Amino acid sequence: MDLLDDHIHAGVNFFAISQKIAREWQLMGEDTLEFENAKKAFAEEREKFNVEKKGLAWRVADAEEKLAKEKQLNLQSQRDAIVRLSGEKRKISDKAEQERAAHQKREQEYIQHIAKLEKFVEEKVAESKASEILVEEVTADCKWLLARAVPLIAERIAGSEELAKYMYELGEAAYAHGRKEGYAEGRAAAEAKEPLKSFDLYKTDCAARYAQKRQEFESLEFAIVKAAGKLSRKPDGIALLEKGTW
Repeated sequence: MDLLDDHIHAGVNFFAISQKIAREWQLMGEDTLEFENAKKAFAEEREKFNVEKKGLAWRVADAEEKLAKEKQLNLQSQRDAIVRLSGEKRKISDKAEQERAAHQKREQEYIQHIAKLEKFVEEKVAESKASEILVEEVTADCKWLLARAVPLIAERIAGSEELAKYMYELGEAAYAHGRKEGYAEGRAAAEAKEPLKSFDLYKTDCAARYAQKRQEFESLEFAIVKAAGKLSRKPDGIALLEKGTW
């Protein structure tokens, strides 16, 4: 009986110990799982931190690079500004020198122009005095021409052979034109539209000849007019006209 109790007691103890070991293993597994989860979370946090650290490092490097580029650009801009301002200064200096030279040249030109104008004024004053004398002479000549020369030339033209010949030819053409228009045969032929070509008058265009003679008066030349024109071009032409030696 004691032996059985011992076996029972030993079995109970074994079962209790087994249960305890199982619980310990279970707790250890839970702790291990919790540790693995914590380890995994820590690894993820560390990875996230490393990523953020790399991102921060990249942003810092990018900012430093941008700052360096901006400094370089600022330096380049300053150098460009210095070069540009130097060029503008040189252009302004050159322009100022050109303006000074141009001003000096214009001043010399003005001085020369004023001297020419003064000389021109002196010449014109002398010419004006000579013109006043000439005007007096021309005025006297014009008065004589109006009073004597024009009527004299008109009288010579009226009695000239050129005018007499022209008036004769004009009258002859008008007479022939009137005769042609006055023929009874001509009127009858004109009404019948049958021109009488056998008559001498109908062989000549009398109307055209009469019109031509009328137009010739515009270009009719008189010897007296030519002579007066030649005298007018001579320095002493008016004096010769007054003397009648033409």
